[in-house]
Amino acid sequence: MLPTGTTWWGATPLVAVSLLLHLLPGALLLVAARATPRMVVGAAPVVSAGVVGAAVAWTTWTGVRWGVIPLLLTTVVAGGLTLLVVRALARWGPVPAADGATPSAPVSPPGRRSFRWAMTSLAPAVVAIVGSWWVLVRGIPSPSSLQQSHDAGYHVNALARVLSTGDAGWYSVGATSSPLSTTTFYPPGLHAHAALVAQLGGAHPVVALNVVVLVLAAVVWPVGMMLLVREVAGPDPVARWAVALALPVTLVFPTLLLHFGVLWSNAAGVALSPGLLALMVAACGSSARLTRRAGWFLVAAGAGLGLALVHPSAALSLLVLGAPMLVPAVWRQTRELTRRHPQARRAATWWLTLVVLVGVVGVVVVARTPNVRSLLVSRARTVTDPGDAVREVLTLGTHLTPGWLVLALLVAVGAVQAVRTRRAWLVVGYLLTATMYVFAASASSGWGTLVTALWDREPYRVVAPLAVPALVLAGLGASCLVGLGERLVPARPLVGRAALAVVVGLAITAGIPSGAASSERLVSHNYGDQQWWRTVVSEREAALYEQVLGVRPDGLAVAGDPFGGGQWAGVLSAHPSVFTHFGGVLGGDYDLLRRHLRELTPQVCQAVRDLHVGYVVEDTDRVWDNDPRFPTYAGLRGLAGIGGLEPIGQDGTVTVYRITGCGAASF
Repeated sequence: MLPTGTTWWGATPLVAVSLLLHLLPGALLLVAARATPRMVVGAAPVVSAGVVGAAVAWTTWTGVRWGVIPLLLTTVVAGGLTLLVVRALARWGPVPAADGATPSAPVSPPGRRSFRWAMTSLAPAVVAIVGSWWVLVRGIPSPSSLQQSHDAGYHVNALARVLSTGDAGWYSVGATSSPLSTTTFYPPGLHAHAALVAQLGGAHPVVALNVVVLVLAAVVWPVGMMLLVREVAGPDPVARWAVALALPVTLVFPTLLLHFGVLWSNAAGVALSPGLLALMVAACGSSARLTRRAGWFLVAAGAGLGLALVHPSAALSLLVLGAPMLVPAVWRQTRELTRRHPQARRAATWWLTLVVLVGVVGVVVVARTPNVRSLLVSRARTVTDPGDAVREVLTLGTHLTPGWLVLALLVAVGAVQAVRTRRAWLVVGYLLTATMYVFAASASSGWGTLVTALWDREPYRVVAPLAVPALVLAGLGASCLVGLGERLVPARPLVGRAALAVVVGLAITAGIPSGAASSERLVSHNYGDQQWWRTVVSEREAALYEQVLGVRPDGLAVAGDPFGGGQWAGVLSAHPSVFTHFGGVLGGDYDLLRRHLRELTPQVCQAVRDLHVGYVVEDTDRVWDNDPRFPTYAGLRGLAGIGGLEPIGQDGTVTVYRITGCGAASF
């Protein structure tokens, strides 16, 4: 049953469990790959997602029940294989005296080094985490709060399905809304992780998902971004402090995805992305020998597959951001290898040709799949016109979130600095993502719709990853501006830098109050009982479902109109749910019940018995009644006075019925 009165302090054990699951599997693989200590921490969550993805795959194929033991086995095997491969790669080349180190450089005393590390690395990360947690938690009253948006009920039911069936596979999660389909794909990464948290912590699905999402948005995302800034900008404290201050109130992510949808899986994927991008930056760099970087690429490839199982659009967005860096790096490395080893030129040519062909064929195959083709003719609604979309994206805003001029100016300065310092891939990735947002927000036909089809043509999905290059560029811009202090005050360069650092810091800090208020408003918009917003399921209704249905542990399913919050009745009372979302593929008995249940014909009664439906709920206060799918659930409305439906509970606009006209109570 859903616990009431749970506080975020009381959820600390669940937060700790989620963090351990994010850190430990990935950290083991990164240690085996001889990654740097900061990489072991910052990139561990996305590498852990790769381990979870591998564990989900083999448990699905073998029928093993999902749980901690399969994850531990996968972690040990993957860590052992990584260690073997890295050792094999290490034999290919001579071991240098140090990987990118400069032994001749003066070494500071241990105490001074510790203080400097605390102020330049640890403190910014702590500020980013604490700030993000403080900003987001104000919008979520408690871990047991009910999210009122379109997809929240689906995600909670999907997690309940994983816990009850022990199957965390992509088709099992997809069957949550398409129960008759065995080929409906839905990325299971978030639900697999949340299921482990629920199992280890004994948490209700609602609590487990709220905790996991907050950990991703307020801990994993800031840590990954701080690592990415370190890998791109180097040991520059100004860049890290600028990002630490701006990150908690950058609204395009995570606030926007926690408001719209709610796009929890998509948000999880974007939160994990900076760690993988940072790993790719390190692997493309030259501070470590090639064989070690090859090991990092291997780990990054596995993490990329895991990220796709958290949400494919996050992996695609990362590809858009990383391709401008990866393609030139691979080309340079290939040219260097063929120059040193002319005999390898033919093999390199064949491999590059094969990669290009596989990529082209893959794009064609994906573009011809039914899911993608359906996306090309759906979501034709635009949210703004091209001119407004350009103005919004230039200020890092959307039509739902205000822009931030100071951050936009820092991004512009950072873009110039990035081009000057051979980091232009950041600018290219930023412009590509911004252009896709303009298409998604303002184009309803043509090539613009094709470009954004794999993001479901929703501007909020497309624009969220823009926060990744934007924050890094803002950090570079802040560092560049502070560096001008040395020219302004050449006699006392430290004074000049300090003065400009204060100015830049104050400019960023001035935007924090309004950004925090906007974040709280957007996140809290879909939580709790809002008098000024249509509520899908109120706290009183949740209590009714628990009091009436929760005391009947007969295992019978609950049917209810998802436009009236019926998808919540089962999961809040520990019963199976018949309808978990107004989308999905429904046919056969499911389609018959949603259209004709109130008629209780012999065919309906047979469907009731076949699906083990014992109860039906109706809420006359409905939401989204302008949706084209609204009429398809007419059989679940107007139930008052129907013979064969016995009212067993009522509160406000909600009534709970027991189906007696079909003999449902007897099975």
